Amino acid sequence: MEYPRLITERLVIRPVARSDRDAVFLNFSNPEIAKWFFDQPFTQLEQADRIIRDFLEKAEAGTGLYWAIILVKTGEFIGTCSYEQLEANSWGKIGCDLARKHWGHGYMTEALQTIIAYGFTTLGLKKISADTYSANTKARKLLERLHFNIHSISADSHNYVLYRDDFPAKQ
Repeated sequence: MEYPRLITERLVIRPVARSDRDAVFLNFSNPEIAKWFFDQPFTQLEQADRIIRDFLEKAEAGTGLYWAIILVKTGEFIGTCSYEQLEANSWGKIGCDLARKHWGHGYMTEALQTIIAYGFTTLGLKKISADTYSANTKARKLLERLHFNIHSISADSHNYVLYRDDFPAKQ
């Protein structure tokens, strides 16, 4: 599946590439980031290769879209955002990660607003969901800032949803 580069004032949101392996490794080898995704932080570059290969296979199959988030000013790779699951003209599930040094600058809000708009307008999605650990208060606040509503709560996770009909009125 082909998907575009999306550009905002501060970010270039482009498809993840195999050449992003060092930056993906750097993010997921940080324990503060990895704890939300994996049992242990990455310790080998091959782990980054595997996850990128999975991203690219899902994109090719049309079941996911994975973007690298790049700072316009410096060209630095700072994280990823994605539709981890995707059913065009129906629904998608978003995910994201961001390098620790870039937390608190609004980059992920900007990136997710952009891919959410793309999902609703170009992909024709009717709803977008997201899951996060209940303890991940930063992710929960981000989703709520983006007007997602809690759909369900389990012992250790929150599931959020945003419907297309709610999107234009709230953005």
